[in-house]
Parts: sequence; C-alpha cells; structure tokens
Amino acid sequence: MRFYLDHNAATPADPRVLQRFVEVEQSHAANPSSVHAAGRAARAVVEESRARVAAALGVLPDEIVFLSGGTEANNLVVKGAGDLVLPVLLGEVEHPSVRAAAEPRGIVEFAIDDHGRIRPEVPSRPVGLVCLTHAQSETGAIQPVAAAADLARRLAAPLHVDASQTLGRIDLAEVLDRAQTVTLSAHKAGGLKGMTVLLARMAGGRPAPLLHGGGQEGGLRAGTQSPGLAAATALAVELAVREREARAHAMRLARDTLVAGIRTLAGAHLLTTEPALPNTALFWFADVDGRHLLPALDLAGIEASQGSACASGSPLPSATLLAMHLSEAQARASVRFSVSQHTSHSAAEQAARIVCSVVERLRRARNRV
Repeated sequence: MRFYLDHNAATPADPRVLQRFVEVEQSHAANPSSVHAAGRAARAVVEESRARVAAALGVLPDEIVFLSGGTEANNLVVKGAGDLVLPVLLGEVEHPSVRAAAEPRGIVEFAIDDHGRIRPEVPSRPVGLVCLTHAQSETGAIQPVAAAADLARRLAAPLHVDASQTLGRIDLAEVLDRAQTVTLSAHKAGGLKGMTVLLARMAGGRPAPLLHGGGQEGGLRAGTQSPGLAAATALAVELAVREREARAHAMRLARDTLVAGIRTLAGAHLLTTEPALPNTALFWFADVDGRHLLPALDLAGIEASQGSACASGSPLPSATLLAMHLSEAQARASVRFSVSQHTSHSAAEQAARIVCSVVERLRRARNRV
C-alpha cells in the first residue's frame, strides 16, 4: 500500500474539474483567437472563465491573467514589475522561480528567523520590488503579509505574493487586499497542471511580457489559449474558495494525526510551527543519513519530499533550512509531509508507523557501519 504525502508538490485533479475540462475540450476545439463562430465561442469560454475566477476571488476580470504555471507567473512579475534598475527584496524562503528570476536584477535579503519567517525590516538600499511567499512550501510557515505590504508601501515598491500553496487551504483575503500581484496555483487545489492564475493590478503599469506574439492575455502572455484549461481552472478556484474551511479542517485533522504518530519516535524534530498551512509538517530526524531517507521511505510506500519539488534534483541542502540555522546534515535529514483533505485518519496513522519504522531501520544500519 502506498501513501501519497506530497500534496504541496501537486494534488490529484478533482473529478469535477477533470470532467469540466473534458467537456469543454470536446465542445470547443477552435482557437480562441480565430474570428469565425467557433473561435468566438471558444473565446467566450475563456472570458467567462476569467470572470468566474475574478468573482470567486472578489477582484476584477481584467486583473486575471491565465499562464502556464506558477513558475511563469513568478518570472513574469519578478523580471518585469517595479523599477527594473533596482534590486528585489526577498528572503531565502522564496521558491526558486522567484529567487532565480531576481538574480539578474540583484537581490536584497530579508533576514529569516528560526521558524522560517521573514523579518520585514527596512533594507539598507532602495529596492524596486518586494517578493513574499504566502506560505513557505517546505515548512508550511505563513509569512507576515500585512507587515510586508506596509514595508513595500514605505519603500514605494510593488508587493508580489507567491500564494501557490494557499488556494483552498487558508484565507486569501489579506493577500488579495494588499498585494499588487499574486500567483495562485490551481493544481495544488484540485486543478489541472498547465494553467495557473496571476492577479495583476498595478497602477504604474503591468509587468513587461516574457513572450511576444499574438498579444493574448491582455498582451501579457502570447500563445494559444486553452478553453478547456481555463474552464477547469475556474471551477477549481471556485471550489477551493467555497470549500476552503471544510478542506482545511480535514487537512488539519490528518496532519495532526500524522504528526502525533511520528513524534512518538525519539529524535523526530518537528520544524513546522504555527501559523502554518493546515496540511504541512516538516521533520528532521536525528542520527539518520539523509541521502538514504527519501529512497527508503519511497520503497516502504511513503511518497514525500525534501524541499520544493522544482528543486528536488539539486544535491544541495535546502537554502531555507540553512537560513533557519539547521546544519547541512540536519537539512539533508529533513522530510516534508503534506496531506490533503482526502487523507484519512487511518492512512495518517499507518503512514506515521511506517515512517517511524523506516527511520529506526536506517539508524540500525548506520550504527552497524
């Protein structure tokens, strides 16, 4: 039996969302940019979907941009928003799609506390953009959005919030009220991979596009639009907003059951502290060779992660955990478990027992060497 505990990387598609995608794909095959009747009908689906996303979030339709994923959304903003001659203010907690995109502009660092949260202090030099993740993907830590927004306003710089982990998990009102741009990933809330939502409302002008061509998405994203993905994404956002409280309650119950079981093991250190995502628990395990931890868990049926899935091929320990003052050995011996609203109590209990068994076996093997 296998236990999928990697929902911060991707969550299975909601059957209702998948059905909507298939229905629209089958009924609207035309290119939405075509001027004939079929093209106009396809375009109408895209714009209706945009309006539905906006209504669910309480924003304006022309503030919604459909993009291929969170990486593209973050790159679009970081490379094209704010004063481009000035560096970006961000912390080690940011996703690689934010940090790597900011490097050509230059980076000014937020300080990070021992719980993986930024300290929103005035930087030593001017910045052109402030970036903040709403919830850190590894630790689950909720970041101080209000304080970051106040700082950005004092610095006369726009605030970009990467809320890829929070749709359908925690309330988005504070982010939607305070940030100029927001990345939302529907595929982490029952949506389909291949489309994400960027909220972009910048009084001084929207970001410069990364791609040039037909001028789709208000000139921000050239390329043929997908009516099927747009309709599916709209439904995923609507369901995530409507069902958020029930989902979060179920996630928290499963997460807490998993945590309680793993904490019966000596040397299992929980790094996730509240306020945090209701579905996330990051542990580091003492006296374990981190190189063997994930493969051993996988062989035992536990599918989890060490850090961001986008950086999972990296041989380096997590920069976030190092910024939290963990040693390299501790960072390498850390595992993120992320459940969904469908993770049952019994599954969480069984998974915890398997994790404990695997860690104990690795410790015995290490002691024999």
